[in-house]
Amino acid sequence: MAEVAADYDSALEGVLEDTSRLIIKQEVEIMEAAVQAAANAINMSALGAFGETANKYDVFTNDGGKKFRVIETSEYCGCNCTNRVCCRPNHALKLHVYLPEIDTEHGVMHMDRPCKCGQCCACCRCCRQEMSVYEGEGSPELSEEDPSKLIGYIQQPVLGGIFSPKLDVMSREGEGSDPIASIQAEAFCCIAGICCDHTFTIRDPSGKKLGKIVKEKPDGLANLAKELATDADNFTMHVPPTMKPQEKGVMLAALHLIDYMFFENEGDFACDVINAKCKFKCCDLYCCGCVVPCSCNCDCCCSGGGGDDNYD
Repeated sequence: MAEVAADYDSALEGVLEDTSRLIIKQEVEIMEAAVQAAANAINMSALGAFGETANKYDVFTNDGGKKFRVIETSEYCGCNCTNRVCCRPNHALKLHVYLPEIDTEHGVMHMDRPCKCGQCCACCRCCRQEMSVYEGEGSPELSEEDPSKLIGYIQQPVLGGIFSPKLDVMSREGEGSDPIASIQAEAFCCIAGICCDHTFTIRDPSGKKLGKIVKEKPDGLANLAKELATDADNFTMHVPPTMKPQEKGVMLAALHLIDYMFFENEGDFACDVINAKCKFKCCDLYCCGCVVPCSCNCDCCCSGGGGDDNYD
């Protein structure tokens, strides 16, 4: 096993070489859900940020076996303003990819996303989401990366696809680097929401469809309750089996970036016990990178005949 685990690049390629479908399931964080629910119940939803935990994902391939474990490392709360408590879901983070069947201590790939001014117009570098993808384990610290290990770079284009969210996938970072693929939502002005699937189409530079990333709607009442109470999501990624393993790895990284950009707060449900009010996030309105939540408010009048519904 030690000999196999030592060659991490070969192990990654061995898993992804003939894979045409990846299923990604985010782990449910009970403590995070409990803190958020308690904060909402006393009408102090901002306190829910203190329960924010680092995300964890399980990735399954065609045969249904768990092939990857993806674990976030990020600063919980510190002196800077890029930590989870202050900036979620736009905080600086790294995602480390492990092969649990081979080695649970040494990563085969990692992703680095800097903190951004999220949910605002994607007109300048500080507001355009990006993620760098590297081979190997990487450092758990949020520090400088080795550029020789870079295998892909993902960036939101200027104005973010206008009315349909878009990401450009490149082989390297920097001016003059042409996209090798683009990923764009099959949506117009509206994104997220738990009532339907959300599809992001992967295309090559000529516009030919290569595959798709699908954020799946909840299947059954149990999954609906899970998404209302937590930020755990399920995704499926379809790619051609002939795509290079490293490129598949970069597409997997793009999927995680999409999750942080649009689905961390999807279906937010808050029940304010003190004021007898409920609030449910229906979807996000999208334009040029700006993300504006659209919510439904319900005033529960216990003393007199019904309540009022308001929409934000």
